[in-house]
Amino acid sequence: MTLNNFIEAIAGKLAGVWPDRKVYVDEIPKGADGQFFVGIIESGQEAHLDRRRKRSIQIEVLYFLKSKENMEFNAWAEEMYDQFETLTVKETDQKTRTIRLTNQRARPDKNARVYQFTFDADFFFVLTPAEIPFMENLGQTEEIK
Repeated sequence: MTLNNFIEAIAGKLAGVWPDRKVYVDEIPKGADGQFFVGIIESGQEAHLDRRRKRSIQIEVLYFLKSKENMEFNAWAEEMYDQFETLTVKETDQKTRTIRLTNQRARPDKNARVYQFTFDADFFFVLTPAEIPFMENLGQTEEIK
């Protein structure tokens, strides 16, 4: 599971809830009013026992207001809280994983005309072990002296 997989999963969920709005993940273009931006604020990884790791990601979703839609903030925040309890992320081409999200927060920024929604995603995984050849697969070389 990569950081980009998280961004794609969030963008897909936003597009499913609000199909008439675009979701930007790179640069925010001019005239993005009424659209979303998804970005990673910070990420970290901790080593645990043996090959076990814990990765933490803090994510933000920005909604750029079309106008002074201050009364719509509460409805938008409620929908974001409802939709972002969990997130289904592609782990491999054949496998997905559901991650429980924590620390959801919504806040309006009246000066910049932006709604911000932040949340954290923490998950554990195990690193793939290095390839160790088994005895029946060992290569043999013969030398004549």
